[in-house]
Amino acid sequence: MPWPRSVKWLHIFLAVFITYQLMSELDMKAIWKHVGISAFRHFLFISHMWVGIASSIVIVLFWLVVFRNAQLRAHLFPYHGVYFSRIVKDIQGATRGVLPPGGMRGGLPGLIHGLGLLAISGMGVSGVVMFVLIYAAGGVKPGDAYAIPHAVHSLIANLVWAYWWGHIAMAFLHTLRTPRILRIFIP
Repeated sequence: MPWPRSVKWLHIFLAVFITYQLMSELDMKAIWKHVGISAFRHFLFISHMWVGIASSIVIVLFWLVVFRNAQLRAHLFPYHGVYFSRIVKDIQGATRGVLPPGGMRGGLPGLIHGLGLLAISGMGVSGVVMFVLIYAAGGVKPGDAYAIPHAVHSLIANLVWAYWWGHIAMAFLHTLRTPRILRIFIP
């Protein structure tokens, strides 16, 4: 089944926003760290926060589309019936060098996409909590409560990095076999 146009647009926004979030966090420094820190590194921190809010809005919109589309839900969370059996078939095929077909069909790609959506959702929730705590503190280092969402955010960030690299690698492999996979970027 082909991807709905709304999913294609949301995927494009998430690809751009999440990539920016991952890259900006590599060199940003918190706005309350002043000694010897360049203005650019503070800019990265502030832009990371605001692009994070934009990302969270896109994630919420994505979840709304997921809740309204039964086939998309079955693709992203293929835990029953034919969708689950496709996971086994996809793994068996992958061991023989056969990549699963594209599109909304559940299986291993759907399972991985669903896990990615859950991971970036966790990043979004913890990021929004950190955003609120930072602005509630007036831009200075927030209190002890900040440590919990920061730890969650940092832990999930490692998973999102692994997902990002794996997602790009699999898209590249699929593109080598069939360039049609890139239709997800053509709304």
